[in-house]
Amino acid sequence: MLILVPSHDDAASLRASLPRIALAMRAEKDRLVVIADRCSDDTEAAARAAGAEVVPRDDEASGPGKGGALRFALERLAGDPREPVVVFDADSEPSAGFFDAADVAFAAGARALQAYVDPVPARSLVSRIAAYSEIVSQRITDRLRAAVGWGVPLRGTGMVVERGLLADALARCATFVEDLETTLLLAAGGVAVRPLAASVRDPKPASGSGIVRQRARWLAGNLAALRARRREIARLMRSLPGATLVVSLFAKPRSLFFSARLVLFAALLPLAGPAPIRVIEGLLALFLLRDLALLVGGLAVVDRPGFYLPAVLAAPVYPVVWAVGALRALSARGRWLSARRNA
Repeated sequence: MLILVPSHDDAASLRASLPRIALAMRAEKDRLVVIADRCSDDTEAAARAAGAEVVPRDDEASGPGKGGALRFALERLAGDPREPVVVFDADSEPSAGFFDAADVAFAAGARALQAYVDPVPARSLVSRIAAYSEIVSQRITDRLRAAVGWGVPLRGTGMVVERGLLADALARCATFVEDLETTLLLAAGGVAVRPLAASVRDPKPASGSGIVRQRARWLAGNLAALRARRREIARLMRSLPGATLVVSLFAKPRSLFFSARLVLFAALLPLAGPAPIRVIEGLLALFLLRDLALLVGGLAVVDRPGFYLPAVLAAPVYPVVWAVGALRALSARGRWLSARRNA
């Protein structure tokens, strides 16, 4: 199994994560490769010291950011098109048995998998809010999708995709949110991403500035993907599984959409309008109840409800983080926007 770790000046993170990845690997079965993408630090030395191969990339001719780095590596590393390729972020740490679980799933016919991304928040409130949102999305929304046989989104790290599929998707990616674009391309091609019975630890930024950088990257990427993948989005919107996948990818932040629906519901409620108005009010009420159920019900699925309760209470201010991120997104322009560096 080929394990790819794209890195852009992440030597410090690699020194902590690569030994953990190595512990989970199987001798003679797995190959660990770090992609040193235009690094100015000692990423290459850190990778080699941990026993990893290094593929250095000096320019962005193969595409911007992480997706371009992955494409660059796949073009230079020989392998079977049916081989599973694992993608980890530079600071991600897989659970024990990760690679065995992926082998079992591929043997059963899977072609694309997403492990549970276990967010590790800092003590700051904004970090807890970000982690809580990701936990709820995975433990409620993704589990419901998987239960009815629908695909789940790729999440950037902990992804396992058949090499030929991944190479094809990356060759078509036009933005720097390769996980989102690849999700859309796979789904439009009839390949559903299945949940993997394994996890990967993913530290969250400690500061508000780190969270803002992360949201800026996502927002800029989402806008770019909406333009680049119009055809695939239109195709997916013709079916319920596809339409709900598109909504789950782009309807963020939930707190902002909840606020907008609440304002609209309050504005329509006093109106003694025709039946269509009442239908709209009913639909808005259903969406509001769903949003509240996800927000509050999430406390039942997190491991430390008391730790995350302040995040739930602070949810109304979360759109401010996204708003600041939106301003940062205007200047993102395909760069690596590390949420952790200088956070």
